[in-house]
Amino acid sequence: MKASAKTKRTTGNNIPAVFFYNVSMDYIRLGQITKTRGLQGEFRVYSLTDFAKERFKKGMELSLLNEKTGERIPVKVRNFHDGSPFIFVAFQEITSIEEAENYIRYFIEIEEEKASLPEGYYRFQDLNGCQIIDHKSKEVLGTVKEVLSYAPTKTLRVERKPEKDFFVPFNDSFIKNVNLENKKIEIEVWEGML
Repeated sequence: MKASAKTKRTTGNNIPAVFFYNVSMDYIRLGQITKTRGLQGEFRVYSLTDFAKERFKKGMELSLLNEKTGERIPVKVRNFHDGSPFIFVAFQEITSIEEAENYIRYFIEIEEEKASLPEGYYRFQDLNGCQIIDHKSKEVLGTVKEVLSYAPTKTLRVERKPEKDFFVPFNDSFIKNVNLENKKIEIEVWEGML
């Protein structure tokens, strides 16, 4: 897809805002701002990444996204510390609580090309739509509808029509093979799972 800027303007804080349709870059969602912290424009963020230390390094270029309006604001990390499941992050462009309050509920995202993963790790959005296949019988059981994040593991919600959805913990006991290129995931079916 081609990037096409619909409008350009600045926010009330002189931070450039860009509204995109047909965005060429894919973005990875790192977290959602839940509230401010302190007086210096720091945020408490609900983390959606397993790699917060790598993604929120000082100077890292990220963006804030208002999902309702499509407004995307480029920012650079000023500081970061982990307080799992929440993280605390400040951006160079936002330096007061008054400015920060404007971004509560915004999502923090990174360009996909800047967010490589170690081998054996997968992005949630890459798993959605994959066929779930019984490892032994090779029977197609359904399609991944969504990835749920329950402690202590991620869980695949598998849609199979006309029957009820079923759930598969995303760990080595259940997941036997992931082939993202062909959108297939082989699982070990345990008694009572289906």
